[in-house]
Order: sequence, then structure tokens, then C-alpha cells
Amino acid sequence: MQARLEAELGKKAVRGLTVGTFHAIALSLLPKKAIADRETRLAIMAKVLKEYGESHSPAAALERLTQQKNGKAAELSKAVAAAYQQRLKEAGLWDLDDVLLEALALDTGNRPQFRYLLVDEYQDINAVQHQLVNHWSGQDGRLFVIGDPDQSIYGFRGADASCFERLWAQRPDTHIITLTQNYRSTAPVLECATALINRNPGENRQLSARGNGGEPVRLMTAPDAFSEAAWIAREINTMVGGADMLSAHHPGYHRENPRAFSEMAVLCRTHRQLEQVENSLRHRSIPCVICGREQFWEDKGVQALLGFFRWLCAPEDAASLHEALHGLWKVPDALHSQVQAAALESLAVQTDAQPEQRLDMQLFHARLAAFEVLTPFVDAVELLAPVCQTQQPRKLIDQLAKLTNRKGKPVEQLLDAAVFHKRMPAFLHTLATGEEADLRRRSGGEKASGAVSLMTLHGAKGLEFPVVFVAGINEGDLPHQREGEETNTEEERRLLFVGMTRAREELILTCGGAPSMFLSECPASVVRADIPGRQLVIRMEQLSLL
Repeated sequence: MQARLEAELGKKAVRGLTVGTFHAIALSLLPKKAIADRETRLAIMAKVLKEYGESHSPAAALERLTQQKNGKAAELSKAVAAAYQQRLKEAGLWDLDDVLLEALALDTGNRPQFRYLLVDEYQDINAVQHQLVNHWSGQDGRLFVIGDPDQSIYGFRGADASCFERLWAQRPDTHIITLTQNYRSTAPVLECATALINRNPGENRQLSARGNGGEPVRLMTAPDAFSEAAWIAREINTMVGGADMLSAHHPGYHRENPRAFSEMAVLCRTHRQLEQVENSLRHRSIPCVICGREQFWEDKGVQALLGFFRWLCAPEDAASLHEALHGLWKVPDALHSQVQAAALESLAVQTDAQPEQRLDMQLFHARLAAFEVLTPFVDAVELLAPVCQTQQPRKLIDQLAKLTNRKGKPVEQLLDAAVFHKRMPAFLHTLATGEEADLRRRSGGEKASGAVSLMTLHGAKGLEFPVVFVAGINEGDLPHQREGEETNTEEERRLLFVGMTRAREELILTCGGAPSMFLSECPASVVRADIPGRQLVIRMEQLSLL
């Protein structure tokens, strides 16, 4: 948003504006403090649950705590919640929910009030953010919000599609402007998307395309996920002008107008579904970028490597130090407090130092010299601390991985993710505060025509591509069903609507298995076809008579 405003108005005009997310603006009002990323929070919660003998998974407990903090009823004991907060405090950390609550608790003198407050994507706000909007706009401020209740897809974060009705009830003089002309997608894409979303309650939606024409929406059905992913890879290969002639024969395809890899995206409900697509693309040497918080981020080796750099950038972060010492060097827990004390003592004599020189290495080394088991750790600190703030994250992580003999696929994936950032502090900040689209990993090398984007439907919100494949529209996957939880079919339908409307020119829907109920809601104008399943290849060989 900052870059777009600067491009339209010029840097000088934008300098006087406050531009940022709720969290970014809140952080600017509060004392500087490190933000715990999800994996650190999971580790802290796991210890608390074990201490209290609770059977919840750390992820489920964190989700319930987030719901509590954002104004929703959720079952999590007060003792566990209090102990978790205490552990965060001891580690000198905040989680993102605390940032908003702390900003909300500021007294009037420290609370900003904007004469003009503009809120984008208003349908995504939760109860706490709604209160911040009221505080920041004040009694006399002008409030302008823009959003679409049909794109409210963050119910698990406390967002509610009825937020507009709540706003109108509080501000009955609100002037409402309804936008019905779509400047992104072609008419066939909009026809398919509106047919779907009109199954949800509310007035009949009317969206009109700015231009005429466009490729028909296609619905391809495969017997299984493997065949589906293989077909997507073949189709992408064809679209860029590949040699696969058999897959070139589909309605509306123009061989004389090849696509670039960067013009295409594959969207799925879950990261698990994206793995099959990635494997098929790699098989055809098609480069791709995977966006979002994948499973490898939770790997203990990955977290230990990142914990080392989190601690170097913020030596007050005792939780990250523990993660690194235990995971990389197997240092006994009893020595962790010795290391932290030495670090804090060396910081005390370096108050005016530059960020990359915050640790007084001579003093730090002297305090820990008696502990031989700490020598490899201290050597790593002496090598990497001076360049931690300035060197590229990939190079730093690669050096530490080699020093500690960390190998394997999760570490390789971490290195592939680190290439998208120039500095370690920015990389760590993205991990702690970034949305799904901000976390990226490269796969399959680099080519001049860019890379195909792979992301979840949640991660694709706000983005657009000339060609979009929405894959894995299967029963049980979309609407997404989880054991013991009630499925919000209306929100899941909104999620698919968001995915469909990411497409500017071509939309291809695919299914690998039992079709989702949503596919029966597509209009008759959608072109339907079957994808053949895997063929068993029987190899015949002439036997020798000799």
C-alpha cells in the first residue's frame, strides 16, 4: 500500500500519512519488543501444556487462546493462558494478539486520533480491531471503510461477515456506496463466481465485467489427486509453449499466445494438497514459488537454526537461545541461564554500539570460557554476530547449518525460503508478523519466464493472476472438514469465491476424487471434461533363445 500511494502521490505527499497494518501501527505506538513467531509460541505452549497435564495439542491451544483474545468464546483454562503469558513475558516476547490489546489499552494521551481514517479489507477485522477503529477515528474523525462481506474468510481469527451491519448500527449516518463493476476478471469468470456466491444468504449479487469476451471457465475432473496434479503440470507446460501436443487441445487455447510461468497460479485449500502439485511441476522441471506457512517451518532443526539468529538479533530473547542451544549443540539446560546472563552482561557495557556490535564478544567469551561444551556455540557467535544484521539470510543460515552439520529436506526448504530476503532482521520479522503470501519458498530452479505461484486460497486473497487453477475441489477438502469441528459451509463457499476471482483471464477448476458439493453449483456455461487416470504400462521384452 505504501508503494502504491508513493507511485500515485509521490513520496513527499505520503510522508505525512500513517500507512500500515493494524499490527504495524500498533507496534509503532508501543515500546520496542520482540515478536514471537508461531513456532516459538508453539514451543512455549507445549511446555505449559505438559506442565499442567493438558491433553490439547499446542496448535489447538494457541488457536483457542487467539480466539479468546479476539473476543470469541473458546475453551482454554485460565491457568494455562496465564502461564503462557508469563512465559512470554519472561522471554521478553509478545505475540501478535498482545500487540493489538496493548495498543487498545493505551491511555488517551498516547493514543493516536486520525482526522481521516481509511480501513481497507474491512470484512477481515475482528472485535479488537473494531475497537481500535473506534478509538483511532475518535468522535470527530471521518471514517472510510471498503470491503466485501463475500470475501470474509478469516472466521478462525475472529472476523465476522456481519461487521458492516455492526458498523452501520453504530454509525447510522454512514453513506453506503455499492460497487458492482469488476475491473479484474472476465465475464465468464464472474458468471461462475457469482453463481456460486449467490447460494449464500443475502441479496442477489450482480458483478459486471469491464470488458467483453474471455476464455470459458473449465472444470476438469480426475479420478485421483495424482492424475489431477499431473494434468495441471502438463497443462502449464502446454500454456508456455511446451511440446506436449496432446494437452494442447482444449477449448479456447491459443498456441500463438504462450503464457509465462509467472502469469499462472495454482490454489488449493490446504498445503497438503499443494505438495502433490509441486511434485508434478518438479517432475516436468517447471519452476514454482510456494507461499505460506508449510510444515517444514515447524521442524525442530529449522527452529533451532532460526532461534540462533533470533537471539543474535535480540539477545534478550531467552526462548530462542534455549531453542538454539538445545537443538544445535545439545547444551544441558542448566547452562542456558549462564549463557543468557553472560549475554545480558555484555549488552550492558555496549549500550551505544551499532546493532551488529551489540554483544561485547571479549567479555562474552571470557564469561563462558570455563565451559568447554559451549566452545562450538561461542565460536559460531564470534563468526556470525558481526555480520548477522548485514549479510543475506541464506548465506548466514547455510554457514550455521554447515557448522552444526544440519542437513535434510527441511533445511533445504529453509534455504530456499531465505533467498527472498536481503537481511536477517527483515526475514525474521516476516516470519513473526507476515501473512501467508509473505512467506515464500523457491522450488525447481529459476527460468526467464518466472515461476508458477502455489498457495492456499487464504494466502491468495488480495492477489491476481492472468491464469488461475483452483485445484483439489474435492469432498471433504472444500468445504474443509475436520473431525470434531462444525464446518462453516458459507465461509468455505466465500473462500472458493475468493479463489475464483483471483483469475483475470482464465479460470480452471480441478477435482481429484469425489467432487465437492460446490462444483454442482457452477453454471451450465462451464466447460466440463474428464482427466484420464494413471495408465498401467506393461513392458514386453523379447526373450533370447540362447
